[in-house]
Amino acid sequence: MKVYQQVTGKEESIVNLDILVENTYSGFYVAAGTGDVVTGEGGSTGLLNSGFVFSGYEGYVFDQSGKFVGGYAPNIPVNISVHMKSDDTYSYFIDDVLIANNVSGSTGFDYIEFEKHGDASLNIEYIF
Repeated sequence: MKVYQQVTGKEESIVNLDILVENTYSGFYVAAGTGDVVTGEGGSTGLLNSGFVFSGYEGYVFDQSGKFVGGYAPNIPVNISVHMKSDDTYSYFIDDVLIANNVSGSTGFDYIEFEKHGDASLNIEYIF
């Protein structure tokens, strides 16, 4: 199931994503970007471009380049914190550990897309 949360995208802000996966074989996909997200007749084209992307599969977490960056265990939330900067770069942390610094990508966005595979949930904290 795919859901969208509209946010006021700002550069120089922080997005904290707490993802809970109930069993290791469930997974997730979360991305931030600009989009054409409309409910009702006609549907949505979804995100038109994305700033950051993370996915989880069988206990492993991958970033937008497909690189393995961490893991998760059943029923224990994994926290992904994305710190966006004014120069179209961002840094991200997984469970308070810096994984990548000065990653190039769009830092202004208006939607967060979450797709769960099996039993997974997302909590978003947006700080600007």
